[in-house]
Amino acid sequence: MIYEIRSYQVASANVQEFERRFGAGYVDRAAYSPLTGFWRTTSAPQSEVIHVWPYRDLAERTERRAQAAQHPNWPPATGPFVERMMVELVVPFDFVQHRGVAAIGPVFEIRYDYFRVSDLRAAGEAWSKAIEERSGSDELVLAGRLEFGQTNGIVQIWAHSDGERRAPAALPAGGPEPLSTVLKLLAPATFSPLQ
Repeated sequence: MIYEIRSYQVASANVQEFERRFGAGYVDRAAYSPLTGFWRTTSAPQSEVIHVWPYRDLAERTERRAQAAQHPNWPPATGPFVERMMVELVVPFDFVQHRGVAAIGPVFEIRYDYFRVSDLRAAGEAWSKAIEERSGSDELVLAGRLEFGQTNGIVQIWAHSDGERRAPAALPAGGPEPLSTVLKLLAPATFSPLQ
């Protein structure tokens, strides 16, 4: 299983219309492959939308995207709103269970930790153990290593019932410290399977 994370910078004034158009198109796109989640940032930058798609492998991703592109309602007419787009592929850690439709939010966070290339193997081992342990008490949506995009990192997506109960992630004992960390707080769109 792989996951595609698509992040779009959208002017704050256009986020609501972007979501509306995407949601209307997703009604038809869902027939080709499911969406794991669709969120907008609630912290700086407040103009980013992030959606995650699961696929069996790269071949299925290519096939499903080509099939969906043949539908007259996909892709949605959101292109004029997109200022920057980034696509990343994530290979999940072995213990990650695929999430279907669930009310596990409504506060979500996505965290990127980037490491020296020489530390990637040790980071993967230490951080996967720490993330698996944390998933016993917090709702894990996705965690794994970045395969495409900025590939020297690990990504985590967590769900929380409220912002007050959100616990900051601790650095794993014995694991390398990240060179940098990016943390974004997210809110789901009304059509997101994860709420």
